[in-house]
Amino acid sequence: MFLHHLTLCAPLFFLVFIGWALIKIGFFKPELPGVLGSFTFRLLMPALLFKLMSRLSEMPPVDWRVLIVFFGSCIIIYAAGRIAAKKLFGLGPTGQTVLGMAGIFGNNVQLGVPIVQVSLGDAAMPTISILIIFNVLLLWTLAIASVEFGKAEGPMNWSKIGRSMLKVFKNPVVLGILTGCGWGLTGLELPFFVAKTVDYVAASTTPMCLIVVGMGLAKHSFRMSLGKGLTVTAFKIVVQPALVWVLARLIGLGPIETNAVVLMAALPVAINVYLMATEFQSEEGAASNGIFVSTLLSSLGVPLVLTLLGVVPNL
Repeated sequence: MFLHHLTLCAPLFFLVFIGWALIKIGFFKPELPGVLGSFTFRLLMPALLFKLMSRLSEMPPVDWRVLIVFFGSCIIIYAAGRIAAKKLFGLGPTGQTVLGMAGIFGNNVQLGVPIVQVSLGDAAMPTISILIIFNVLLLWTLAIASVEFGKAEGPMNWSKIGRSMLKVFKNPVVLGILTGCGWGLTGLELPFFVAKTVDYVAASTTPMCLIVVGMGLAKHSFRMSLGKGLTVTAFKIVVQPALVWVLARLIGLGPIETNAVVLMAALPVAINVYLMATEFQSEEGAASNGIFVSTLLSSLGVPLVLTLLGVVPNL
């Protein structure tokens, strides 16, 4: 079963490697990943998610308890990550925030959607769509609030926290999910020419997203802040999925929801964490290394998680 899942996931991670190699050998300019990343985030991924969620009326209802399981684990691991950052590396509040967020903020969109779709199928898409929406809303807000709370002087910037919460509804990925859900609830079919256009755009999403992830990794270092990066990686792809599985069993989630939420927890650190570290001007090296190492190890970790979950191969 492990070999089956490894074979199933190998093409996805090989596309990531191709993107990394194309930048490393200088085949494309270093500026290209930023342009392509924006293209996939603003057009391709929203189109794919709209297509998937437009069939919402045909899908099983979402068990909202997945939010308790996933974000319950996030709270626990975020707190543990901040403690580890302080005790092991002597970091201040902002550095603790960056390492804490790296332990829970996974690559749910560009890497998670293709992996879930290939390994678990469309039945898991409503569950991960809910997680993606609340991931954007809650985790970015948590990060900004943590930095503001950690400032030694001056009043907390509540307006900045409020603006970050409002921005979630302008996020193209969230808009793709919400509009797809809205259309799906009507039970109507899209006009043929619209459906085919969305199909063509959505078909290019998975390979393009994975190549762009690889191109983005080419900017990150394996050796920079290795100790911090390995600590972040352990929290993200080992501790969080194990904790999520325990919480899912305790709360009694069904098999589809359990598999989806554990797999989402097992994804590597998101490139957004590096952007967060840059914005906060703290621990860019640790974030960079955590992204690189966790993505590299998840090429084996994701198939292993699928095997331990007992996901039956579609032979």
